[in-house]
Amino acid sequence: MKSISFKVLALSATLLFPLAIFAEGNKEKGIDERINDWFAPIAGWWESIVLFPIVFSKNLQMPFIVLLLAVAGLFFTFYFAFVNFRKFSLAIRITRGKYDKLENMAAEPVSDRVNIIEGDIIDTIKDEGHHGEVNHFQALATAVSGTVGLGNIAGVAVAIALGGPGATLWMIVCGLLGMTIKFVECTLAVKYRDLDSKGIVYGGPMYYLSKSFKDTKFWWFGRGLAVLFAILCVGGSFGGGNAFQANQATAQIMSMTGFEGGSAGFIIGLMLAFITGIVIIGG
Repeated sequence: MKSISFKVLALSATLLFPLAIFAEGNKEKGIDERINDWFAPIAGWWESIVLFPIVFSKNLQMPFIVLLLAVAGLFFTFYFAFVNFRKFSLAIRITRGKYDKLENMAAEPVSDRVNIIEGDIIDTIKDEGHHGEVNHFQALATAVSGTVGLGNIAGVAVAIALGGPGATLWMIVCGLLGMTIKFVECTLAVKYRDLDSKGIVYGGPMYYLSKSFKDTKFWWFGRGLAVLFAILCVGGSFGGGNAFQANQATAQIMSMTGFEGGSAGFIIGLMLAFITGIVIIGG
């Protein structure tokens, strides 16, 4: 099996090498520009929808999605009495694994004396601990890995470049409000998740959007939102989940190596896809 993998790798490198030479030597309109010409109108159309501006005055406007998230974060922050500040220390203790031992224990009958930790009954903590596939730290690491790279590194750099140092203040404010939104989102995801017979967990916005409206007359609305989210999530995986990172990596490689040409980005993208495929398919 290993020998086959090495042969596939060697064959792929052999096929890509002539293409790389072609990309470096071709100064005319290449594959990169052709792809960009094809994709630019689609990206522009989506941008006009997602970043639809709300105009307050001649010199003041804000994308609707930013306003929506800020208002939602502000509402839930007041509704839950500033849970992003009150429960921050509890979140740190949970992440450190302070309550892991309790969760891994079997629940015992509730005695006359009910012990409570941080507003939660110990026996319920034990019951909850029997469900799930990862511990708290693994869940945090997974969530952070899908957030920090795109939003907190590349996004911050772009924001400061466009808005100046003052953009940092508003990013901090929105980040604090985002803590409350994440709290609400994760709570709903846990509350409405599904467990199969093997203990595998299924959850996320598409589940709690449909299940939370299930017993109401607006069940169709929840199901529609769930389907819409699933479709948009696929699109987001291409854009925010893959294309943005690949584009940034390609720009850095081209800048450091001087590898240019009409198809340079396309060739580097193929290499990145091939390497990622080895990791995913090969385990």
